[in-house]
Parts: sequence; structure tokens; C-alpha cells
Amino acid sequence: MRIKVITGFRKDQRHSIVAQEAHKAYYLFLNPDARTIFSNGLALKGSEIDRIEPDYQGTMGWNPTHTIDDDDMNEIRERGIDRKLRSIMSAASAIARFGDDADLALRLTDAVKKYPQLNEEHPKLPA
Repeated sequence: MRIKVITGFRKDQRHSIVAQEAHKAYYLFLNPDARTIFSNGLALKGSEIDRIEPDYQGTMGWNPTHTIDDDDMNEIRERGIDRKLRSIMSAASAIARFGDDADLALRLTDAVKKYPQLNEEHPKLPA
């Protein structure tokens, strides 16, 4: 599972990161002066992030330049990828807002385990 961190309008300003680090992206988005380095080597400052979106192409293993059409979206929905990514993004956003700074060093699934209320809302977060 992957998400996109968008830092501008150009194609080269769309960065794919593993969903296990989604809470880091949301933390940066909420804290414009904070900085981090993701596991793929991407280093960002919070003020550089414009948007955070699901990365359907990366999650499905498709080329990043692949244009998703109706048949692709049907496959994504059929596999439940859209629901899983929404759940991941929701949990990541909650941890970024209400968690502590130490949670940023954890994988998302490990950070969610610290908060029983998130476990109830997102019982099947993918690894």
C-alpha cells in the first residue's frame, strides 16, 4: 500500500511513500516547520506539502504515469484497495493530530496499536 505526497503541480512533484509512513506525511502537513526523511530517502519540510492522496498506481504495481480509467477503478474497488487506503489515511491523520512525537518513529500499524480507539475504528489495517 502506498500514498502520494504532492509538493507541486508538476509530475516530478508527486512522491510515492509506503503507507506505513503515512502518519509522518500528515504530521509534516500539520506542522509546516517540521522536517523528516522517509524510508525511500525523500526528505521533506512540512511547508512543501500541498496534498496527500492515495497512490493507486503504486499500490497496484502500475507505472506511475499510467492514467487510471473506469476499468482500473472498478478493479481497485473490487479488491477493496480504496477502502483500505481511506482507512490507512484516516488512522494516519488521527495519529498525526493526537499522537505524540515518538509515534513518528513507529510503523503506522504499531502506532495504531497504542491507541485502542483507533483499533476499534480501523481493525484491519494492512501491514
